[in-house]
Amino acid sequence: MAGMRGIDASSADTLRAAGMRATRQRTALLSLLTAAEGPLPVEALAKRGKGAFDTATAYRMLEAFQTAGIVHRIELAQGRALFERAGTHHHHAVCRSCGRIEDVEACVPASIDERVRAASGFARIDEHALEFFGLCRSCV
Repeated sequence: MAGMRGIDASSADTLRAAGMRATRQRTALLSLLTAAEGPLPVEALAKRGKGAFDTATAYRMLEAFQTAGIVHRIELAQGRALFERAGTHHHHAVCRSCGRIEDVEACVPASIDERVRAASGFARIDEHALEFFGLCRSCV
């Protein structure tokens, strides 16, 4: 695997715990997501993989990771999907000028989920996504 030294051993364990084979490509991709400072588009992950996998393969692996619950897919207003390791529930603040993305640990009260459930007629609300858009301090 060209360019993928120092792969995170815990990524292989995470894959196995999710019932997946810990192939070199999967372990490399999950290690990249673990090391990332924020959510990334699949093209950036393929580039950072330095030939370990192509974009189409990365998409297939990310879909499997998402199904297994080890990554989250984030859809932003720019129409692109970003991926990050699953972990603590959080939201994102996105700069409309430079595209910078910051994690936001604040969340809406559970009562909002309940109000949405009641208003929609759904039997339950399993999760929600909330993104904030504005300008970062560097772009003001």
